[in-house]
Amino acid sequence: MRRKIVLAIVLCLGATAALGIGAAPALAASGCACHTAAPPTDGAPAAHAPLVVGVTHCTTCHVGWTVPHPDGAGESFVDLRGRAFDAGYKLNGRVGFASPMVFIGHAGVVVYLQQRLWGATEFTDLTQVTTNALGNFGFTVASPPDFAAYRAIAQGHVVTTSGVFMPKKTRLLPTPELTLQTRGFTPGRPITPTTVKLGRTLTVKGTVAPVDLGGRVTIRVQKRVAGKWVTRITMQRAISATGTCSWKFTPQSRGEYRGDARIPATAVHRGVVTRWPLGGLNISVY
Repeated sequence: MRRKIVLAIVLCLGATAALGIGAAPALAASGCACHTAAPPTDGAPAAHAPLVVGVTHCTTCHVGWTVPHPDGAGESFVDLRGRAFDAGYKLNGRVGFASPMVFIGHAGVVVYLQQRLWGATEFTDLTQVTTNALGNFGFTVASPPDFAAYRAIAQGHVVTTSGVFMPKKTRLLPTPELTLQTRGFTPGRPITPTTVKLGRTLTVKGTVAPVDLGGRVTIRVQKRVAGKWVTRITMQRAISATGTCSWKFTPQSRGEYRGDARIPATAVHRGVVTRWPLGGLNISVY
């Protein structure tokens, strides 16, 4: 059995210990000793617990698979996006085959949608949907909790024109909020509301949500030199237990400056970049 084929079994159902949904271990497909032997045959993954409650058999998610597994199984593309609306949080995505030139949607594919609350370790089931003729799917989460993560798990499926496709999963992580306030600008200057006298110190305060995000904020200050933005200062500040951080900046020469603060992406949230001063303005030092 070829290793690249048997590894497909782990894509949809995964291990509960690593990805976390409690359920009894899944049964291997009838006659499939590869996943029940100890050690597993030819490096095949051992029988495992499902990622979706109630999906306990390989044949439920690995649609169209036989024993031995077919050669040439394809790998589908699963996209998941989200956007807030008045009615809630709209999840939408697509399943199909993607290449640099074309996307071919796969119709009739069952997709399981799940949610993980901020601070939790496990995903819980929301619903299941089926892709339309173009391979698209959607679902609106009513009254969505703040900073939740979402996951889409597409079943394996058979496309009559191109064969068997492996199951696939993807995650949509939350984006933290980083709000900045800058104090110390020279009041009453007619040039710009972000004018600073040389030698004056600016104080920047950051507020982060969720407050228990932890980690550090990276601050960058740039100056315009000969028409180009050149980085002059890079520093880091820890995010406190109350979700705040602060730093000070004292320009050393006259000119035009700008800055940004960024929180890098992690395994549980996406990254965020916020400009300062707000409104896309630059700092004019006279």
